[in-house]
Amino acid sequence: MLDYPEGLIHDVLGMTGVALFIGAYAGLQLGFLRGNNYPYTLINLLGATLVLTSLSQNFNLSSVINQVLWILISLAGLARLLILRYLVRLNDEEQAFIQAKFPGMTAPMARRLLKAGRWESAEAGTTLATQGERIGALIYLSQGHAEVWSGGRLVGHCRPPSFIGEMTCFSGEAATATVTLAEPSRYFIITTEALLRLCRRDPELRMMLDNTLYLDTRMKLVAANERLQSGV
Repeated sequence: MLDYPEGLIHDVLGMTGVALFIGAYAGLQLGFLRGNNYPYTLINLLGATLVLTSLSQNFNLSSVINQVLWILISLAGLARLLILRYLVRLNDEEQAFIQAKFPGMTAPMARRLLKAGRWESAEAGTTLATQGERIGALIYLSQGHAEVWSGGRLVGHCRPPSFIGEMTCFSGEAATATVTLAEPSRYFIITTEALLRLCRRDPELRMMLDNTLYLDTRMKLVAANERLQSGV
């Protein structure tokens, strides 16, 4: 059985803790981790615990205080996440929306997004966007069916789960097509102004929205190209 020097073991623990700190920070800056979620907090907690353990061999008061505070802050963060997760509840309609478009979004972040907008029910014939006019909102079609018209010609359809206005919701530019409900429908709408205010306060949410809207737009472009190639 190998007999490792005690000092070497503590050095390995300390270096592992430092590696976890650096990895967590790098993951946060590169967008692989989110600062208000469990993985980032747990990695920091483990890193601080390992470094604190290594200091039992080479005691340094300032470093010990730093790691103890880091552990306490991480534990407080975990408690906060658990409390928020327990307190925040989404109904079936809200859960379906978040699961369909933002599966990685935390419940508190989802609640902030949903609180900034509103749910609407509308009859067939309701116009959600008019070509050449500003929409001024992002719309998520939850139920029903909408037709997309351009130059007086039917060019596509919107069916759940689908966004409307995703290309102009941040810029506030004019709609590139007219979108009209073809049957009674249900949708969530958040204005451009509310969306911008929300994203200014939460850059992480802005990043998540950008990624989701990009994918949604890309899927629509692929579907449009397939229709053109098939002559439909």
